[in-house]
Amino acid sequence: MTRSETSPRIAVLDIGKTNLKLLVASEDGWPLETHSIPNVPTTAGPYLAYDLAGLEEWFLDTLAVVTQRHTIGAVIATAHGCGAVLVEGDEPVLPMMDYDAVSPPEIDQIYARIAPAYDEVFCGISGAMRLGKQLLWQESAYPAEFARAKTYLMTAQYFALRLGGRAASEISQLAAQSHIWDLFHHQPSSLMRKRGWNRLLPERASAGAVLGRVSEAVAKRTGLARSTEILCGVHDSNANLFRYKAAGMADTSILSTGTWMIGFQRGLALDNLDTTRGMVLNIDVDGENVPSTLIATGREYDLISRDHDASDAAVLAALPSLLALGTLALPSFVGDDGLFPGAAHRGRIIGPRPETPAEWQGLAVLYAAFSANRCLDALGSSKHVVIDGGFAANLPFARALATLRPSQSVSVSQSRDGTALGAALLWRRFSRTIPVSSVVLEAVTPLGEGECKRTLSAAYQSWISFSEHPS
Repeated sequence: MTRSETSPRIAVLDIGKTNLKLLVASEDGWPLETHSIPNVPTTAGPYLAYDLAGLEEWFLDTLAVVTQRHTIGAVIATAHGCGAVLVEGDEPVLPMMDYDAVSPPEIDQIYARIAPAYDEVFCGISGAMRLGKQLLWQESAYPAEFARAKTYLMTAQYFALRLGGRAASEISQLAAQSHIWDLFHHQPSSLMRKRGWNRLLPERASAGAVLGRVSEAVAKRTGLARSTEILCGVHDSNANLFRYKAAGMADTSILSTGTWMIGFQRGLALDNLDTTRGMVLNIDVDGENVPSTLIATGREYDLISRDHDASDAAVLAALPSLLALGTLALPSFVGDDGLFPGAAHRGRIIGPRPETPAEWQGLAVLYAAFSANRCLDALGSSKHVVIDGGFAANLPFARALATLRPSQSVSVSQSRDGTALGAALLWRRFSRTIPVSSVVLEAVTPLGEGECKRTLSAAYQSWISFSEHPS
């Protein structure tokens, strides 16, 4: 197949917790080609870590494939907020820690004393391991390697450096529940300053800014032209959020879903953020506050459903019997309190246990829908709700959530690559003058007027009561 002679495209390196993706898109955000593999951590080093060399090899190999069919004008990376690399030059001095790595008890104890206050970083210390804690562990356990480090790069900016760009920081990644950025005073956090780690943060650049051109070695390996722009990358969920902003939908309530479910709602007063209820503050690519909720619903869904598979029709048919029996999954099935203080690792099932694959999946659907509804209530959502990411393909979840929010319209994104496409739209965003048209939504129909609709709201209230007051 010969290379397309149409306008240049952008390649997006999407570094997720569960999967790696390379997507080719047009500059106005339409997907053209996607490749994906599982992201498997390595246990060979000093702690659970990302296989940076393996990731880079796969991305370069896949770029070599897509350049045979597309003229790539720019490359950008996007990644979650709890990954970063200590580097000297353009080489890591330590492996990039996986946030599921288990830190030593003494590190936990020290960090509990020195972690920044919530009103500085708007994020507690539970859940995914914060970058501040990772730095403490690395400095304490590996002082020689730590001393060699000259720069600390978030994941997306690390790959920009490796491809040929300059070292840079970016606000949506710095502020993404990292504990390394003071979101109120717009500076490195007190922890970073007290420990002297702020010296490692390079100059900030805007997401989508050109950090350089592809290096000669990368061009030779991949077939990319030396003129290919290397762009400053972005936090994954903030990339997804930007897609709606670029489409003129900035005020929409967004549920960005995957391993984590993140609710975004602009306009909520910061006084309403509650660290005990999974509430955090994100900063978008333009430096604007976006109050959010952050819970591990995707991971919990998998733990509850136990890999049982059933059709949407079968799951929907199973919901009435589950609700009639009072079968509920109560939080939390992971080591994070999520929406309910003290819930970590207390996840359990009450009522008769599911028997069929459809019932197991239906139980997970109810848990996810109730969690999402609680998030939207906490954020004061009163407008249009859009479900984006993995749960957008889950029709029973979407219909259950729409039923629980009768005063709001609920839609699902028709793209399963919202994060990568949002990152793609950062290319040439500073010269874009009109909203993009590449966000395609489908309205969700609530459940019918029958018994299931009535009992769903009652079950939600029972779920809240049991979750707030566990026996």
